[in-house]
Amino acid sequence: MATFALTSCVNDEFIGDNDATLAAEAAGDGSIGFGFNMPNATRALTGATAAEKLGYNFYVTGTKGTEDDAHPTPTLVFDNYLVHYDANTAGTTKSNTHNWEYVGIDQSSATPAERLPENYDRVKLSSTSGAQTIKYWDYATEQYDFLAFSTGTCEAVLNNSGAANQIGVTAMKYGTTLTSGATAYTFDIPSTTALKQAYISDIVEVPLANYGKVVQLQFKSLGAKIRLALYETVPGYSVKDVVFYTVDGTTDLTDALKNGTGKLISADANGIPNKGKVNVIFNHVGNTNDGEADYNKASATVAAPGVGPMTYDKYLTFGTLASPQLKGRERAEVTDDNIYLGRTLPNASFVGDPADAFYQTVFPVNAPSALTLRVNYTLVPIDGAAETITVKGARAVVPSTYTKWLPNYAYTYIFKISDNTNGWTGATDKDAGLFPITFDAVVAQVYEADAEQTTVTTVATPSITTYQQGHNTGNNGAYTVPDEYQNDGNKLYVKVMNNSGATPTPISGLSSSNSLFFKVTSDGTTTISEASVMDALQNRKAEYAYTAASPVGRNGITLTAQTQGAGQVINNAADAIVNGVDDEPISVTPGDVAEIDLTGLTGTFAYVYVVTPAAADEKIYHLAADAVDNTSAQKYYEVALSSIVAETSGDGKAKAGKVYFVKNVDAKGIYVSYTFKQTKVGDDVTGLYEGTILSTKATSFTDGNFYFDVYNHNEGAYAVKVIKVVAPAP
Repeated sequence: MATFALTSCVNDEFIGDNDATLAAEAAGDGSIGFGFNMPNATRALTGATAAEKLGYNFYVTGTKGTEDDAHPTPTLVFDNYLVHYDANTAGTTKSNTHNWEYVGIDQSSATPAERLPENYDRVKLSSTSGAQTIKYWDYATEQYDFLAFSTGTCEAVLNNSGAANQIGVTAMKYGTTLTSGATAYTFDIPSTTALKQAYISDIVEVPLANYGKVVQLQFKSLGAKIRLALYETVPGYSVKDVVFYTVDGTTDLTDALKNGTGKLISADANGIPNKGKVNVIFNHVGNTNDGEADYNKASATVAAPGVGPMTYDKYLTFGTLASPQLKGRERAEVTDDNIYLGRTLPNASFVGDPADAFYQTVFPVNAPSALTLRVNYTLVPIDGAAETITVKGARAVVPSTYTKWLPNYAYTYIFKISDNTNGWTGATDKDAGLFPITFDAVVAQVYEADAEQTTVTTVATPSITTYQQGHNTGNNGAYTVPDEYQNDGNKLYVKVMNNSGATPTPISGLSSSNSLFFKVTSDGTTTISEASVMDALQNRKAEYAYTAASPVGRNGITLTAQTQGAGQVINNAADAIVNGVDDEPISVTPGDVAEIDLTGLTGTFAYVYVVTPAAADEKIYHLAADAVDNTSAQKYYEVALSSIVAETSGDGKAKAGKVYFVKNVDAKGIYVSYTFKQTKVGDDVTGLYEGTILSTKATSFTDGNFYFDVYNHNEGAYAVKVIKVVAPAP
C-alpha cells in the first residue's frame, strides 16, 4: 500500500439568483435590495430551488463608512436582518427586486410574521426593536460591507437543544468588533445531517460606484465533502475482497469491527467531529490585508474539545465497495464476477453511494491530523491459476498536510495498492510483505544444475503521498489523456509518512541523499512497478554503481537521476506547497516536502525515499543460461572447470570473487558434475568446491566451463512511488 492521490474543488451546489432586468430596474432606486449572482462557469441553483436550499431565509449584517486598517466599515446599517423569499413578489416593493424581502419582518414577534412560513421559524438576532425597516444607500460614504448566513431548512435557535432540525446560532459581529482571526459568529450543529443545511457567505464589499445596484451575495456550504477510492497495480494479479479496519496500530490483525465498509481512521486522540460548535472566522479583513489570498473570505473551524460540547467519531465511514465501482476480470481470473478493484488511476473504485457522488459531509477542520487506511485484500492471478494470496493489515497514511478541510471544498483521497506493500501474507506480523517470486535459469551446458535461487526484496514501511493541483485522475474531464500527473506547470509535491509504529509520524529532513527522483525505462523484459524499481536499486548490473547517474538494474530497469536543488527538477528544501488544496500556499518546514517540477517531462518516473542507505555492494553471481556460443559468452564472466577445487582457505566461509559448487559423484565415488550453490560472502561453504571468477568477461566460449552473470547487490531499504507524466490536452 503505497500512495494516495488527493484533489479538491469548490462545491457545485451554490445558491444563486440572477435577473439582469430587475437589477437594472433597481439601479435607479435609492433602496438597498438583495439578490444573487454566480459566475457563468458555476452551476448555480436559482430562484425557488435556491430559496428552498436556504429554507427561504437568511440573516444579513451590513455596515458603511470608511474601511479601517483592522476591520471593515464601522457604521451599522443592517443589524442581523432577516431576509425572506416570497415567490412572484419581485418588484412589488422598492426593497424587493429578486423575490427577497427584509422590510416589515418583526424578529421579536412571538409568532412568525405573515411572510414567514410556519415551518421555518427563525430566532431573533437583531438588537433593533419592532419590524425591520427599509434602508437606502448613503452616497456620502465610501463603501458598504455585507456578510450573511443561513441555517437552511433547520430552525435557527439561540441555544441549540440538540434537536435534529435545529441549529444554534449567535449574532454576527460587525464594525470594529469584526477583526482578523476573531470569531464572527458561531453555529451549534447537532449532526452532519444538519451541517448540510448551514450556509455562509464571504464579506461583499460594495464601493461607491456600485451603489444603487442589487447586493449580490454568494453563499457556500459550511461543510466540506470527502470521498475515498482505491485502485491496484499488482502485476499478474487482480484485487478483490477488500476489508477495512476500524482501528489502527494493532499488530495481531484483530479488529472485531473490521468489515467491507470503507473507513479512514483519525490519528487525532479525539477523532473526527460529528457534532458541536463551529466558529466562522475571517482570517484577513481591513485595508492592510487586502492583498491576502483569503481577504474577506469566510473560513471555519470546530471549537476546542469540550466546548460546545463537541463529539467525535474515531473514523470516517463511506459505505461499501460495490458494482459498478468494481470491475470484471482482467484476463482469466477464476471468478469472472464484477468483484475486482480498478487497475488504473482513471478507473479507481470509489467507496460509498454513487447517488451522492460517493461524498460524505464533514465538519471543517483547521487543525488537521493524519488519516489512516488499513485493509486486508485478496490477490487472484489473472492467468486463471486457482491460487489466492491474502494480504492483511496493509496500511497507508494521509499526512496532516492534506487533511485541512475548508467549507464548501470537496476532497478525494485515492489509495494505490502496489506490489510494494507493507501488509502481511502470513499469520503474524513477522511474515511481512508481498514479495514477487522470481527465477533464474539453472541449466548449464553439459552439466546438470540444481541451483538455489535467493532474491531479497526489502519492503519499505513509509507511505508516499503525492499531490499536484488540478492533476487529472480521469474523473474530472480536465484532460483528454487521463494519467497520474501532467507537465502543465503545476508542481508535484511529495510527503513521506512513517507508518511502521502504532502512531503514524511524518518524515522530515528530506535531502539529496534520501529523497530522489528518477526517470524509469525498461528494456521490455520487466514491467515497471514499485517492486521492480526497488529491485533495480538493490540489484544492478556490475557495470553500474549505486551512485551512477543512470544505474541499470539486473532486471532491465534503467533509472536516470533527475537534477537536484532549487530551480531544478526536485527541490527538497521547499518551504511551501505553492498551490495547496485551498488554492493558497501551505507553509511547510524545509525538508518536510519534496517539490518536483514536471515541466517538459513525459514518461514514467519514480520518487524514491531511502529508508536505510545501502551499505557497500557485494557481488552476486548467477549461472548464465544462454552461454552456448562465442557471441553470448562474451556477455559473462567465466569459471574454468579446471579451476574448481576444494575450498582453499580452510575456514569454511564464502569469499568475495569466489563461487561454490556441490561435487556430484556416482556410486563408485567417481566425479560426474558440479552443481552451483548460491552463496553470499560469509556463508558456510564447508564441503563445497570453490571456483574463481575471472576479473574480465569471456572472449570466447569453452565447452565445459561455467559462465556467470555478475551484479551488484545491496541491502538498502527503499520506499517507491511510480509516477506517470503526460502532456495535458491542448
